[in-house]
Amino acid sequence: MRDYLVPIILLLAALGLFVGYTNPAFQDAKTAHDTYLQYDAALTQSSQLRQFRDQLLARRNTFPAQDVQRLERLLPDNIDNIRLIIDINSIASRYHLQISNIAFAPVSVEPQGRVGSVSAVGSVDVSFAVNATYADFMSFLQDLQRSARMVEVQNVKFSIDSSTQSVAPRKGATPAEPTDKYTLTVRTYWLK
Repeated sequence: MRDYLVPIILLLAALGLFVGYTNPAFQDAKTAHDTYLQYDAALTQSSQLRQFRDQLLARRNTFPAQDVQRLERLLPDNIDNIRLIIDINSIASRYHLQISNIAFAPVSVEPQGRVGSVSAVGSVDVSFAVNATYADFMSFLQDLQRSARMVEVQNVKFSIDSSTQSVAPRKGATPAEPTDKYTLTVRTYWLK
């Protein structure tokens, strides 16, 4: 019986050593190897992205500086709400209009233009009100449409108040010409 007991004990000890030490160490080594492969793939992809970026920068440098400035103004690479309000106010001032009740909606993410899992384009909605005659308002909208920054009119509400008089009528308008209150919501875009 003793002859069978020693091999059984050694077999059980070997099995215990395998379950207690060898298998967990092997699993840890396998996990470390998988992590190494992931880092190696990320490093390879990083170098490919760097080469692609350098190609794009070289191509961008071939564009005339004026065109790059116009493009940056059309679709800026940051949210510049103050510049947007200044642009809208300068358009309004051409018709002696003042914007009021300015409000910004939270920045939203646009599903178009997605690169990977990150959206490349963000947007912000700006609401404001303006008192104007119909003709001045239409001219204001046309100039807003032609502005250098990409602006999309989302919503227009108006209220007619014949008791409201124009404070600073446009050239050629009669001082008693009534104005209406227009509330606009415009959306502008920016690169992330």
